[in-house]
Amino acid sequence: MVTLSLPLVMSVITALISGIFAGVVLNRWRIARARGRHSPHLIAWGVGLLLYCIGAASQVVLYFSWSPFFFGLWYWTGALAVAPWLGQGTVYLLWRKGSIARNIQMALILVCVMTLPWALFLTPMNAAGWAPNSDMTPLINDIMQRGGVRGFSPVMNIWGTVALVGGAIYSAILFRRKQIMPNRMVGNLLIASGGLLPALGGALIRAGVPELKYAGEMLGVILIFAGFLLATQMAEDAASRPRRAANAHNS
Repeated sequence: MVTLSLPLVMSVITALISGIFAGVVLNRWRIARARGRHSPHLIAWGVGLLLYCIGAASQVVLYFSWSPFFFGLWYWTGALAVAPWLGQGTVYLLWRKGSIARNIQMALILVCVMTLPWALFLTPMNAAGWAPNSDMTPLINDIMQRGGVRGFSPVMNIWGTVALVGGAIYSAILFRRKQIMPNRMVGNLLIASGGLLPALGGALIRAGVPELKYAGEMLGVILIFAGFLLATQMAEDAASRPRRAANAHNS
């Protein structure tokens, strides 16, 4: 019998919010592309948010039934892919010139392509370590062997978190020093806070409160979403003024 629990509820909420967020970002990328603007940061964030949604949805599946495929997908998205893809969006904003950002993304794609089948199909899984209605995080060592694909997790998570959080803080400081666009300063601070919360999951597990990891994932994506909307609101308003003026003139 399945029992309702906070990890399950928070996983469902996280999947819904990150899915909606991904849709908003990818739609903005589509609109920018239709207008002839190259916006690689939006596609990077869109990919990261889709993976965020897939990871949370995999948590929901694993809460009800065992699946080595969804366990590997859950681990790969959360431990290897989400943070660096979100961080890649910030890298594109900070390094607009040259090929640094593009080269980093090529390396990211290479690592993701290599580790995805490794996590899904080539890593032995111990089904006996799984239990229904359970928090998956403390069971990793019982289900998934140490080493192997898990060796990529520290590097990928650290890099992604440093890029996302560090880039957001750096941008907030710049806007604060220039005393311009206060919405972008606050938005970047929200993004930095949201990026830190999921990264604290390992510390929470070691502290004996792994259930707070799910709260960190949920609150993290909410803060990033709020920061994104706040930081981009002024640009949207500015872009919409000429269209409103043209419509008023034509009427």
